[in-house]
Amino acid sequence: LKQGSVVVDCSTSDPVSTVALAAELKALGVDYVDAPLSRTPKEAWEGTLDAMVGAPDAVFVRLKPVLETWAGRIVHIGDTGDGHRMKLLNNFISLGYAAIYSEALALAQKVGISPPRFDSVIRNGRMDCGFYQTFMRWTLEGDRDAHKFTIANAFKDLTYLESMAGAAGIANPLGNATKNAFAGAFAAGPTDQFVPMLATHIGKVNGVDLMPTRDGKKQTI
Repeated sequence: LKQGSVVVDCSTSDPVSTVALAAELKALGVDYVDAPLSRTPKEAWEGTLDAMVGAPDAVFVRLKPVLETWAGRIVHIGDTGDGHRMKLLNNFISLGYAAIYSEALALAQKVGISPPRFDSVIRNGRMDCGFYQTFMRWTLEGDRDAHKFTIANAFKDLTYLESMAGAAGIANPLGNATKNAFAGAFAAGPTDQFVPMLATHIGKVNGVDLMPTRDGKKQTI
Protein backbone atom coordinates (compact mmCIF):
# COMPACT_ATOMS: atom_id res chain seq x y z
CA LEU A 1 0.00 0.00 0.00
CA LYS A 2 1.18 3.51 -0.82
CA GLN A 3 1.59 6.15 1.85
CA GLY A 4 -1.55 8.26 2.03
CA SER A 5 -3.82 5.34 1.13
CA VAL A 6 -6.94 4.53 3.13
CA VAL A 7 -8.09 1.01 3.96
CA VAL A 8 -11.86 0.78 4.48
CA ASP A 9 -13.06 -2.26 6.43
CA CYS A 10 -16.80 -2.88 6.02
CA SER A 11 -16.82 -6.19 7.88
CA THR A 12 -18.05 -6.86 11.40
CA SER A 13 -14.89 -7.46 13.41
CA ASP A 14 -13.38 -7.61 16.87
CA PRO A 15 -12.54 -3.99 17.80
CA VAL A 16 -9.31 -5.14 19.48
CA SER A 17 -7.97 -6.43 16.17
CA THR A 18 -9.30 -3.30 14.45
CA VAL A 19 -7.25 -0.98 16.65
CA ALA A 20 -4.15 -3.17 16.36
CA LEU A 21 -4.38 -3.31 12.57
CA ALA A 22 -4.93 0.45 12.37
CA ALA A 23 -1.75 1.01 14.40
CA GLU A 24 0.27 -1.23 12.07
CA LEU A 25 -1.02 0.60 9.01
CA LYS A 26 -0.48 4.02 10.59
CA ALA A 27 3.21 3.16 10.95
CA LEU A 28 3.27 2.68 7.17
CA GLY A 29 1.54 5.99 6.51
CA VAL A 30 -1.79 4.35 5.72
CA ASP A 31 -5.11 5.27 7.36
CA TYR A 32 -7.58 2.60 8.43
CA VAL A 33 -11.33 3.18 8.64
CA ASP A 34 -13.84 0.76 10.12
CA ALA A 35 -17.16 1.29 8.35
CA PRO A 36 -19.39 -1.75 8.96
CA LEU A 37 -22.75 -1.86 7.23
CA SER A 38 -26.32 -2.73 8.10
CA ARG A 39 -29.69 -3.27 6.37
CA THR A 40 -30.38 -5.93 3.72
CA PRO A 41 -29.21 -7.15 0.30
CA LYS A 42 -31.96 -5.00 -1.24
CA GLU A 43 -30.35 -1.81 0.08
CA ALA A 44 -26.94 -3.12 -0.96
CA TRP A 45 -28.09 -3.34 -4.58
CA GLU A 46 -29.65 0.11 -4.30
CA GLY A 47 -26.56 1.67 -2.70
CA THR A 48 -28.55 2.79 0.34
CA LEU A 49 -26.96 0.79 3.15
CA ASP A 50 -26.34 2.22 6.62
CA ALA A 51 -22.68 2.79 7.51
CA MET A 52 -21.35 3.36 11.01
CA VAL A 53 -17.87 4.78 10.77
CA GLY A 54 -14.86 4.81 13.05
CA ALA A 55 -12.19 7.26 11.86
CA PRO A 56 -10.38 10.45 12.83
CA ASP A 57 -12.33 13.54 11.75
CA ALA A 58 -10.04 14.51 8.87
CA VAL A 59 -10.01 10.99 7.45
CA PHE A 60 -13.80 10.75 7.69
CA VAL A 61 -14.26 14.01 5.77
CA ARG A 62 -11.90 12.77 3.07
CA LEU A 63 -13.61 9.40 2.79
CA LYS A 64 -17.28 10.37 3.06
CA PRO A 65 -17.82 10.92 -0.71
CA VAL A 66 -16.59 7.37 -1.30
CA LEU A 67 -18.90 5.94 1.36
CA GLU A 68 -21.82 7.74 -0.26
CA THR A 69 -21.47 5.51 -3.31
CA TRP A 70 -22.87 2.57 -1.35
CA ALA A 71 -24.42 4.03 1.82
CA GLY A 72 -27.52 6.17 2.11
CA ARG A 73 -27.12 6.86 5.83
CA ILE A 74 -23.62 7.48 7.15
CA VAL A 75 -23.00 8.03 10.86
CA HIS A 76 -19.56 9.03 12.13
CA ILE A 77 -19.48 7.21 15.46
CA GLY A 78 -16.03 8.31 16.59
CA ASP A 79 -12.39 7.30 16.33
CA THR A 80 -10.89 4.11 14.92
CA GLY A 81 -12.61 1.02 16.32
CA ASP A 82 -15.83 2.81 17.24
CA GLY A 83 -17.55 1.73 14.04
CA HIS A 84 -16.96 -1.93 14.86
CA ARG A 85 -17.96 -1.37 18.49
CA MET A 86 -21.25 0.18 17.38
CA LYS A 87 -21.87 -2.61 14.88
CA LEU A 88 -21.57 -5.20 17.64
CA LEU A 89 -24.07 -3.24 19.74
CA ASN A 90 -26.41 -2.96 16.75
CA ASN A 91 -26.18 -6.71 16.14
CA PHE A 92 -26.70 -7.45 19.83
CA ILE A 93 -30.05 -5.67 19.61
CA SER A 94 -31.13 -7.24 16.32
CA LEU A 95 -30.02 -10.76 17.24
CA GLY A 96 -31.59 -10.34 20.66
CA TYR A 97 -34.85 -9.61 18.84
CA ALA A 98 -34.36 -12.77 16.78
CA ALA A 99 -33.87 -14.89 19.90
CA ILE A 100 -36.95 -13.38 21.57
CA TYR A 101 -39.11 -13.87 18.46
CA SER A 102 -37.94 -17.48 18.18
CA GLU A 103 -38.65 -18.37 21.78
CA ALA A 104 -41.98 -16.54 21.72
CA LEU A 105 -43.04 -18.42 18.57
CA ALA A 106 -42.12 -21.76 20.14
CA LEU A 107 -44.00 -20.95 23.34
CA ALA A 108 -46.99 -19.65 21.41
CA GLN A 109 -47.23 -22.83 19.35
CA LYS A 110 -46.85 -24.96 22.47
CA VAL A 111 -49.85 -23.28 24.11
CA GLY A 112 -51.98 -23.42 20.97
CA ILE A 113 -51.35 -20.05 19.30
CA SER A 114 -50.23 -20.54 15.71
CA PRO A 115 -47.57 -18.37 14.04
CA PRO A 116 -50.19 -16.59 11.88
CA ARG A 117 -52.28 -15.71 14.95
CA PHE A 118 -49.18 -14.59 16.82
CA ASP A 119 -48.24 -12.43 13.84
CA SER A 120 -51.72 -10.91 13.60
CA VAL A 121 -51.18 -9.25 16.98
CA ILE A 122 -47.54 -8.18 16.63
CA ARG A 123 -47.73 -6.91 13.04
CA ASN A 124 -48.83 -3.26 12.80
CA GLY A 125 -48.61 -2.93 16.59
CA ARG A 126 -45.97 -1.21 18.71
CA MET A 127 -43.71 -4.28 18.61
CA ASP A 128 -43.63 -4.35 14.81
CA CYS A 129 -40.55 -3.26 12.88
CA GLY A 130 -38.77 -3.94 9.61
CA PHE A 131 -36.54 -6.55 11.26
CA TYR A 132 -39.58 -8.42 12.55
CA GLN A 133 -41.23 -8.40 9.14
CA THR A 134 -38.29 -9.92 7.28
CA PHE A 135 -37.59 -12.36 10.13
CA MET A 136 -41.15 -13.70 10.08
CA ARG A 137 -41.22 -14.42 6.35
CA TRP A 138 -39.42 -17.69 6.95
CA THR A 139 -41.83 -19.04 9.56
CA LEU A 140 -44.96 -17.68 7.85
CA GLU A 141 -44.10 -18.17 4.18
CA GLY A 142 -41.04 -20.40 3.99
CA ASP A 143 -39.14 -17.56 2.33
CA ARG A 144 -35.49 -18.32 3.07
CA ASP A 145 -34.18 -15.31 1.13
CA ALA A 146 -36.00 -12.49 2.93
CA HIS A 147 -33.45 -12.17 5.75
CA LYS A 148 -30.09 -13.38 4.47
CA PHE A 149 -27.77 -13.16 7.45
CA THR A 150 -26.31 -16.48 8.50
CA ILE A 151 -26.50 -18.06 11.93
CA ALA A 152 -22.74 -18.66 11.66
CA ASN A 153 -22.10 -14.93 11.32
CA ALA A 154 -24.56 -14.16 14.10
CA PHE A 155 -22.76 -16.53 16.45
CA LYS A 156 -19.39 -15.02 15.48
CA ASP A 157 -20.58 -11.48 16.16
CA LEU A 158 -22.01 -12.45 19.54
CA THR A 159 -18.68 -13.98 20.58
CA TYR A 160 -17.06 -10.64 19.68
CA LEU A 161 -19.70 -8.87 21.77
CA GLU A 162 -18.92 -11.16 24.71
CA SER A 163 -15.23 -10.33 24.39
CA MET A 164 -15.93 -6.60 24.20
CA ALA A 165 -18.16 -6.73 27.29
CA GLY A 166 -15.53 -8.69 29.20
CA ALA A 167 -12.80 -6.21 28.29
CA ALA A 168 -15.06 -3.35 29.39
CA GLY A 169 -15.79 -5.06 32.71
CA ILE A 170 -19.56 -5.03 32.24
CA ALA A 171 -22.04 -7.82 32.93
CA ASN A 172 -23.81 -8.82 29.71
CA PRO A 173 -26.19 -11.66 30.67
CA LEU A 174 -28.64 -10.99 27.83
CA GLY A 175 -25.79 -11.01 25.34
CA ASN A 176 -24.61 -14.36 26.69
CA ALA A 177 -28.12 -15.81 26.57
CA THR A 178 -28.53 -14.65 22.97
CA LYS A 179 -25.13 -16.11 22.04
CA ASN A 180 -26.06 -19.46 23.59
CA ALA A 181 -29.32 -19.56 21.63
CA PHE A 182 -27.39 -19.15 18.40
CA ALA A 183 -24.65 -21.55 19.55
CA GLY A 184 -27.16 -24.41 19.62
CA ALA A 185 -28.46 -23.65 16.14
CA PHE A 186 -24.92 -23.20 14.81
CA ALA A 187 -23.84 -26.56 16.24
CA ALA A 188 -26.88 -28.29 14.75
CA GLY A 189 -26.09 -26.92 11.28
CA PRO A 190 -26.07 -26.58 8.38
CA THR A 191 -23.59 -23.73 8.11
CA ASP A 192 -25.54 -21.78 5.48
CA GLN A 193 -28.79 -21.42 7.44
CA PHE A 194 -30.13 -17.91 8.05
CA VAL A 195 -31.09 -16.14 11.28
CA PRO A 196 -34.90 -16.62 10.97
CA MET A 197 -34.31 -20.39 11.04
CA LEU A 198 -33.38 -19.99 14.71
CA ALA A 199 -37.13 -20.21 15.38
CA THR A 200 -37.24 -23.65 13.76
CA HIS A 201 -34.33 -24.87 15.90
CA ILE A 202 -35.76 -23.53 19.16
CA GLY A 203 -39.11 -25.04 18.29
CA LYS A 204 -37.51 -28.43 17.67
CA VAL A 205 -35.65 -28.38 20.99
CA ASN A 206 -39.00 -27.77 22.70
CA GLY A 207 -40.96 -30.39 20.78
CA VAL A 208 -42.68 -27.85 18.53
CA ASP A 209 -42.77 -28.00 14.74
CA LEU A 210 -42.12 -24.52 13.34
CA MET A 211 -40.83 -25.76 9.98
CA PRO A 212 -42.80 -23.75 7.40
CA THR A 213 -44.42 -24.86 4.18
CA ARG A 214 -44.08 -23.15 0.80
CA ASP A 215 -46.17 -23.95 -2.26
CA GLY A 216 -47.64 -26.87 -0.36
CA LYS A 217 -44.25 -28.41 0.45
CA LYS A 218 -42.67 -28.74 3.86
CA GLN A 219 -39.39 -26.86 3.85
CA THR A 220 -36.04 -28.09 5.16
CA ILE A 221 -33.05 -26.33 6.66
